Parts: sequence; C-alpha cells; structure tokens
Amino acid sequence: MNIVERILTSAVKPITDYITRRAEIKAEDRQQERAIQKAIVERQIALIEQGLTADMNWEMEFARQASSSWKDEYTLIVVSIPAVLAFIPGMDVYVQAGFAALDKTPGWYQIMLVSLFFATVGIRFWRRGQSDT
Repeated sequence: MNIVERILTSAVKPITDYITRRAEIKAEDRQQERAIQKAIVERQIALIEQGLTADMNWEMEFARQASSSWKDEYTLIVVSIPAVLAFIPGMDVYVQAGFAALDKTPGWYQIMLVSLFFATVGIRFWRRGQSDT
C-alpha cells in the first residue's frame, strides 16, 4: 500500500465508520420504536380483555341480584302509569296535572328522579358504550 492509499484510507475510514454507526443507531431506534408500539398494542389488548371480563362479572352480579329484586318492574310500572292513564278518557287531565306538579318540584328532586331512573334502567346501556381503554 502506498502513501496515498494510506492517507485516503485513514481519512475515509472515520467517515465510513461514522456512517455505519449512524445507520446502526437508526436501526436500533426503529427497533425500539417497534417494540414500544408492540407494547402499547399488547397493553390495549390486555385492557380490552380486562374490561370485557369486568363487564361480564358486572353483568353476572347484576343478574344474580336482579333475580331477587323487583325494582326494574317497579320502575316500569311507575313510568308506564302516565302513558296508560293518557289513553283512558278523562284521565288525561290528571296526567297533565301530575306533570305540572312535577315541574314545580325543586331541581334537585327532578335530578334525583332522573338519576334513579337511569341508575335502574340506563346503566346497562351506558356501560355497553364505554371504552375499555
């Protein structure tokens, strides 16, 4: 090897080493990014599975408790009374008067009635729409 080749080799070698190392670092970064993305996806899958398990457990507990409770039937009866009375001649006046009386109740009482209704009927529909992540 002559002097010119040695000079070129000694000048070019650090540059090629730098370019090679930089490419290795980029490859490592891409690999780490893929590992992070994979971990995120695996965690989301685990959360979904846990959520589905929690929903199933909640539904089973709800069904177990509902077998000895008649609050759903009571709620249905109370909500249905005005609808049934509205079709009986002469009773529509009482239905309107009842709603007018409810309209005069305090706001907290109206909110409580709506909350109780949704707690009894609406929570199952609400839970089905929830995201498990």
